[in-house]
Amino acid sequence: MFGYHIAKHPVLEQKMICLWSEEDHCRKSEINLLPGFGSNLCSFAVDGLEYLHQAPMPVIGTKYFGTPVLYPFPNRVRNCRFTFDGVEYRLPDNDGGRSLHLLVSDAQFESETPVVKDDAVSVKTRLDIVPGHPLYDIFPIANRLELVYTLRNSSVDIDVRITNLDSKKRFPFGFGIHPYFNIFGTKDQVHLHVPAKKWMEAVSLLPTGKLIDLDEAPTDLSKPTAIKGLTLDEVWFGMEAKKPQSITYDAIGRKLVMKASEIFTHSVTYTPPFEAFLCVENQTNSTDCHNLYARGFEKEAHLLILDPGESIGGTLSFLIERI
Repeated sequence: MFGYHIAKHPVLEQKMICLWSEEDHCRKSEINLLPGFGSNLCSFAVDGLEYLHQAPMPVIGTKYFGTPVLYPFPNRVRNCRFTFDGVEYRLPDNDGGRSLHLLVSDAQFESETPVVKDDAVSVKTRLDIVPGHPLYDIFPIANRLELVYTLRNSSVDIDVRITNLDSKKRFPFGFGIHPYFNIFGTKDQVHLHVPAKKWMEAVSLLPTGKLIDLDEAPTDLSKPTAIKGLTLDEVWFGMEAKKPQSITYDAIGRKLVMKASEIFTHSVTYTPPFEAFLCVENQTNSTDCHNLYARGFEKEAHLLILDPGESIGGTLSFLIERI
């Protein structure tokens, strides 16, 4: 059985859309979504276990919980600027001379009425960045981001569609998500698997464009690796849809599998040493993709470019498996 209800987030006091499933009159799975706060998937629980880090108390001044959406500039942009098709775009400085995680992580998305089916429940959110919208003043190319969240018994899918609404300009962008996954047990009981082909060399967290073999990377995550002792903030290249990422939790006998369709060619891993979470971020592109593209690193950057009227889509999934 599937259903939904509308609530208020206990910290942000914003509208929260709750999708849920039940088995044998017991709650099997649930997701909570904040359309007015960047369409943040702020909760994903299966069999009573919450897999996403929750908003701190108080949350003022921070966006680092749940699943922030990274669009149209995932992660960092060098010097808060880039040039595309002869036009220089200047972005806000929120990371000491760089732009970080802009622009939509706290933007107001529109949301539709959830749709309940026999085997799932889903809800669609949408953001139009067009003339008159404050984000259009920062990046004046009209575009639309649509996200459909679909809950099943042990998984959630995020269907993504981006459209260039501009009548003249090409739209250069990237898309990613930044989930903050909880840690269960000790860090030597948590194993991270990122089956990438290469590590992206970086200086001050900005990729140089050079692709490095995994045996020369800070660590080789192509096989499940305990996160104890790892302090990573790295970009990985060459992700494939047939090789999903995963986090294995030995303490609870569960594996969280992160599936991604073909457009998601990169991943970022963040394992801060003194936090009770880790981040595994599927992205369509490299950090600083616009500037890498302009320097000739087109394959490495994987900057997505839509002509006027064009669209592109992809799917991300979180799936919980027993081990």
